[in-house]
Amino acid sequence: MQNTLIFSVLALSSEKSIHEIDVDDVIQHAQVSRGSFYKYFPSVQASVLALVSQLARELTTEIEAITHQIPDTATRLVVTTKLTMRFLVKVPLLGNFLIQLPWPSQNQDVNVFKHISADVEQGIKEGVFTKMPASIGCNLLIGSLMGGVHTMLGKPASSNGYENKVLSPVLMGLGLDSKTADELLKVPMPSLPKLPATGLLGKIAVMNDSVS
Repeated sequence: MQNTLIFSVLALSSEKSIHEIDVDDVIQHAQVSRGSFYKYFPSVQASVLALVSQLARELTTEIEAITHQIPDTATRLVVTTKLTMRFLVKVPLLGNFLIQLPWPSQNQDVNVFKHISADVEQGIKEGVFTKMPASIGCNLLIGSLMGGVHTMLGKPASSNGYENKVLSPVLMGLGLDSKTADELLKVPMPSLPKLPATGLLGKIAVMNDSVS
């Protein structure tokens, strides 16, 4: 039931702002009673936080299954970021939801990009990136990522190679020279992960199949 409710929030976010969704919207979409909603969540905001938390776990699992064997922090960060951007554009339901989340946020529970933040922090510790507060590096990269996804969702036909245009100035902002940044952006990319059959992403997979 909890998955059903938070999936309804996700589906509704493609129709209206997450700040405009109310309890009546959720229970009508989920076809459950008001009591069923309040059994799990005190408010729509609480259901949004639960949705973000679950998406963070599931997305991180899918991306890290591909990138965990990349030993170099900067390379792993680039591959992870580009995979994430491509994945969110390929699955607009996810992309349109995530770009509505406030960023930067003081609440780490709403950071669905924790795997990317961890690589930025690691790169700073290793001296690969310029010494700076990790929050600044994370805000630079993730803010650019979200802006890039927003643009790519709006213009999918012209989004080929757009990740590099987004990442090039970010990498130099993190302290890499232009030559190193260019070499990193030319690293061969693995295939996008397939949506799993279980969990919240499994529900999204079913929806994608029904649309296609």
